Amino acid sequence: MAEHTQLNDAIDIRTTTRAYDPEAIAEDQARQLSTTIEAVNTLSGLHLQLIRDCPDVFAQANASGHFTNARNFIAVVGPKHSSEGKERAGFYAERIVLAATLYGLGTGWVAGSWDATAAAAHCSIDDDEELYLGITIGNPQEHMRHLSSAFESLSAAQRDHRDSISVEEAIPGMTPDELDSAPDYLIKGVRAALKAPSAMNRQPIRFSYDPQSGEVRAGFAPEATGDHLFNDLGIAKLHFQIGAGGGTWQWGEGAPFIRA
Repeated sequence: MAEHTQLNDAIDIRTTTRAYDPEAIAEDQARQLSTTIEAVNTLSGLHLQLIRDCPDVFAQANASGHFTNARNFIAVVGPKHSSEGKERAGFYAERIVLAATLYGLGTGWVAGSWDATAAAAHCSIDDDEELYLGITIGNPQEHMRHLSSAFESLSAAQRDHRDSISVEEAIPGMTPDELDSAPDYLIKGVRAALKAPSAMNRQPIRFSYDPQSGEVRAGFAPEATGDHLFNDLGIAKLHFQIGAGGGTWQWGEGAPFIRA
């Protein structure tokens, strides 16, 4: 039986939102988000920021139909040229995405479908920092209908939202017998990781498990390429940690998971 926690619920219902209601984010929601972002920045050493009412950043994407009414974003800012910074950004910014999901807001990670130069002009970025990515945020179109939907309906929509690789594909090299006898937390963690967003939905993260030592590690699929692999790694690690019911990851590709 799956653990029932708020963060697990958020994983089960989160989908990428492309169509937003033109209504502004409510002030109480904005305050909740800002408080969450401040706490996450303190923990992570990042410089995440909520930027509101900047339609110029998404003018072309809105005009093309890639987005509808996108105008707010979370700026994912961290240290320059830092793979660990990008991994931390994926891990901690996705924590904000899940919080926003619980607040009833829609979100979507953004890499290329925005004007990054215009976005940076709205942000506070120190000389030793860079803008990694953005996360669109706002009320989903027809959000009152969305908020009134039953959890089961939202969860079903998440399952049908996109194709996904299997647990077996996500833990390559394990035999069927090894999978059958694998600890429950491993399977729950991987299933949660498979619900994580990734660039172009490539799902480039793979897990390994050593039955002798009980050690779990996360890294990249052999064929994985792209600018956002470490960001994807951080996001997948957070989802795994939540699904597993606790524990701590070390940073880096191939780094181990320390079971709580």
